[in-house]
Amino acid sequence: MTRYGVEAWSAVLLEMRSLWEAHFREVALEQERVPLDPDLETYARLEQAGALHVLTMREGRVLAGYLVALVWPHLHHRGTSHAFFDLYYVRPAYRRWTAGIRLFREAERTLAARGVRRMIAGTKIHVAPTGRSLDVGPIFRRLGWVEMERQFGKWIGSW
Repeated sequence: MTRYGVEAWSAVLLEMRSLWEAHFREVALEQERVPLDPDLETYARLEQAGALHVLTMREGRVLAGYLVALVWPHLHHRGTSHAFFDLYYVRPAYRRWTAGIRLFREAERTLAARGVRRMIAGTKIHVAPTGRSLDVGPIFRRLGWVEMERQFGKWIGSW
């Protein structure tokens, strides 16, 4: 039986950290240039400020997935609470049927309950080393999301 719950960052951090390497290896580009190096101190400060929303997906006691959002007003729209999705991941063994859809729906429900009016999330657009597309855009569209903008990146300086 799958259970979803909002949990404190500090309470679930060790369990999430045990999944970060697999999450990183699966989705990150240019891993040698940009190594996994989370700023745990800033996450702790965000938790203290009430700006973190951590949703867990559990199968029994096993952490099967998580979604972490940063919750605060948008700098251009300070009267409107936004949730900016920072991390979302479901372990491959638990990606069956509608697991991701249910995680996003539960995030919407729990974020709305805390007054969030708009959610913003990105998706990877490349293909994983396993050959699987990482683009979850079709899931977002199925849930009523609309594509708002695209991001581009460029390395500067010498490497």
